[in-house]
Amino acid sequence: MPVTAVLGAQWGDEGKGKIVDNLSESADVVARFQGGANAGHTILVKNRETILHQLPSGILRTKAHCILGNGMVIDPVGMVAEIRSLREEGVNVAKRIHISLQAHVVTPLHKLLDSKAESSLGNMAIGTTKRGIGPCYADKINRCGIQVRNLKDLPRLKKILSQKIDEYLRKGLLSQEEIRAMEPDINQFYACIPEVTNRAADTSRLMYDYIRANKTILVEGAQGTLLDIDFGSYPFVTSSNTTAGHIATGLGIGPTSIDQIIGVYKSYTTRVGAGPFPTELFEATGDYLQQTGGEFGATTRRKRRCGWFDAALGRYAARINGLTSFAITKLDVLDQLETIRICTHYRNGDFPDIVLDSAEPCYIRLKGWRRSTSTARTFADLSIEAQRYVRKIEELLEVRLEYISVGKEREQLIYL
Repeated sequence: MPVTAVLGAQWGDEGKGKIVDNLSESADVVARFQGGANAGHTILVKNRETILHQLPSGILRTKAHCILGNGMVIDPVGMVAEIRSLREEGVNVAKRIHISLQAHVVTPLHKLLDSKAESSLGNMAIGTTKRGIGPCYADKINRCGIQVRNLKDLPRLKKILSQKIDEYLRKGLLSQEEIRAMEPDINQFYACIPEVTNRAADTSRLMYDYIRANKTILVEGAQGTLLDIDFGSYPFVTSSNTTAGHIATGLGIGPTSIDQIIGVYKSYTTRVGAGPFPTELFEATGDYLQQTGGEFGATTRRKRRCGWFDAALGRYAARINGLTSFAITKLDVLDQLETIRICTHYRNGDFPDIVLDSAEPCYIRLKGWRRSTSTARTFADLSIEAQRYVRKIEELLEVRLEYISVGKEREQLIYL
């Protein structure tokens, strides 16, 4: 797999971290191309849980070098906390993290503006993580952002932030009281900068050299396809492009360098925060999925809304990403259900021709297997009913099924 991408094919939280962690065992490089600390990848190794927000999941493999591409937005404070936590766990991060000089930087100002904007929306809130991601990307597009390379000139950086504060005060976006309360955060931000600048590099050139040297490269997506700023359930989306088309621009490589694109789907559907959700369950089955699946956001710890697998949106995700294969995760969560449903299509049309708020799902019913899948290590180990379920999803998505996850641990993964 010279360059293989692993992308979320739903609303995020599909279990990408586990798939990336498994594939990164043989990877020389693991790279992220978008998003920031609003991502959350949970990885369980020998009953020890690690939650990563900005660093690629490959950091847990001692061999892999980790690239944080120019399409990301970097939070220095969060980055330092993440690195410190990994060091405490005994993970060697020295000389393995490379941060793009052209990635943009999340400041305490961005976080405060994000929190204020989200709170002001009340019942119409988007459901952001309030990590400053949206305001940082907005500055990038408005051509007034701060890049990692700008962190190397601290006096100039302080002048830029001072000018931004004056501008926000003048426009009434922030008050003097809020600025004074933010001073400790700004001082902490400055203190964390060296940890970032020491790892800053021309990552596009690094990627080019890795590809020419035929290194095994794994590209890790954050969030999910349906949160893409262009192709997701707008406006309830993230602030970046989460789909395959952005890999090239988010890492500075040619699109012809990408060999495989693996989509990750949960065996049911979840969503954190606000926004339309055609197959959402509001009764006991939804509660069962939420509790059995431990459905809490890795970044926010908010409860995830749960519903049946949506093959209508699943096909859409497969198409716009050009998936070459896919993985199904958390199959074990469905183990005790007598009947399982799959949305095959919408009665009133396809997204985006129809708005998802008005979608009318059509379902098929399949018999549950009522036995544990957690010890299965081959496809043949699964019951006939479980095999039928995943094969039906494969048929509906029209993409080859490659992996099935039946638990949190590394070894609980079936390769077809």
